Amino acid sequence: MKTEKDYILFHTISRYFLSLLFSGLMFGHASIVSADEYVYISDHLRVGVRKEPKSGIPPISVVFTGMRLQVHEKTDGYLKITTDKGVTGWIKDIYVTKKAPAIIQLNALKEKYTRLEKDNAQGNNTAAVLEKANLALSEQLDELKAERREWTRERADLLATQYEESSWLWLVGLVFLVILSFVSGIFWYKNYVMKRLGGLRV
Repeated sequence: MKTEKDYILFHTISRYFLSLLFSGLMFGHASIVSADEYVYISDHLRVGVRKEPKSGIPPISVVFTGMRLQVHEKTDGYLKITTDKGVTGWIKDIYVTKKAPAIIQLNALKEKYTRLEKDNAQGNNTAAVLEKANLALSEQLDELKAERREWTRERADLLATQYEESSWLWLVGLVFLVILSFVSGIFWYKNYVMKRLGGLRV
């Protein structure tokens, strides 16, 4: 019965054999890749970084699962990479994948969710502030409307008072004019009668 260790050993040997087969087909062929190509360490691994693309050389550093590595060159089943900390060296290409591991994607989604939650909270705070400002403006508008109604009423009262005063003035003036006309008529009539009677006073 195969154990988990046997399965892992078989899996590693298979990868190594495929790598050797691929390396044999591509022997002596090296390719330069674009400066913005990145790969990730796959599975749950610790991979040695070497100065040369050879397995017999002791590693100068170690890279772990989920680390993003910048690729500079490919040759014979090896990749020349640079880590985020600036370490440059060679690792076997069978241990990398161009797609970020699930844990990295999950962490990225968590960060995005946290950021969206924060933005949403800030949006709610902004909405609350705007609502408060809107209520304050509505109150000020109501106060201005009330002041305008008061000013309109006072203006109407003032106009009514002025009209009443002018009406009284007109009435007094009319009465005075009537009296003056009446008195003038009396004097005119007396003069007229005196002329008719030859200057005798009536």
